[in-house]
Amino acid sequence: MRLNEIARNLLSDVVYYLERLPAETYLRPLPLLSGASIGQHTRHLIEFFQCLVQQSGTGVIDYDARQRNLRIEQDPRYAAETVQTLMKQLLEEKFKNELYLVVNYATQGEDVHQLSTTFERELVYNIEHTIHHLAMIKVGFAIAAPDVPLPAGFGVAPSTLRHREAQKSA
Repeated sequence: MRLNEIARNLLSDVVYYLERLPAETYLRPLPLLSGASIGQHTRHLIEFFQCLVQQSGTGVIDYDARQRNLRIEQDPRYAAETVQTLMKQLLEEKFKNELYLVVNYATQGEDVHQLSTTFERELVYNIEHTIHHLAMIKVGFAIAAPDVPLPAGFGVAPSTLRHREAQKSA
C-alpha cells in the first residue's frame, strides 16, 4: 500500500468520529488531556497535514507556521470537510519530493534549524503523529463519549497490532 493511501485510511478514521461526535463533546476541555479538547487535538493533527500538503510546493515545510484555525477545533462538521479535502489532495496531487524542514525548539527566541527531508519522510511523520494523537483522542472518547464506538485499531500503531496478533498465534 502506498503511503498516501495509508494516510488517507488513517484520516478516514478522523472523519468517522467527526461525523458522530456531538459538538459539545468535541469542544469540552478534558483534565486528563491537560485541559485540551478532542477538537484541539483534531485541529492539531489536521493542520500538520495541511502544512505538508500546502507548503510542499514551496520546498520548505514549517509545522510551526500552521494556521491554528479555531473553526476546525470548534466545528466537527467543518473539520470533517477539511479532512475530506486533504484526503482528495493526497490522492490527486503530485508533490515535490525533495524538501527542507524548518524547526525551532527554543521556548524563547529563535534557534532555527533547516534539515533536508522528503515528502515521503514527512508523510511518514504525519502518519505517526496522527496515530499518537488518535491514541490521546481515544482516551478522550473513553471519558467524554464512551457510547460512541471507534473503528478497530483506532489510535494503535500497525506494529503494535501486528505484535498483538502474533502473540495470539504463539
